[in-house]
Amino acid sequence: MATDKRERQRQNRAEKQAEQSKIARKKKAIALVKRVGVWVVGGVGLLALANVVWG
Repeated sequence: MATDKRERQRQNRAEKQAEQSKIARKKKAIALVKRVGVWVVGGVGLLALANVVWG
């Protein structure tokens, strides 16, 4: 059986890994929102430009 110290270390590592995983998911979601936002703004810009040119 593991000692108390080893058990605490194991728990701390698991908590740290879970926190890092949560942060990574959040960063990934933010990056996705940014990419989609750029595409949407670009599309609206192209539509506005087309409206001015052929309007």
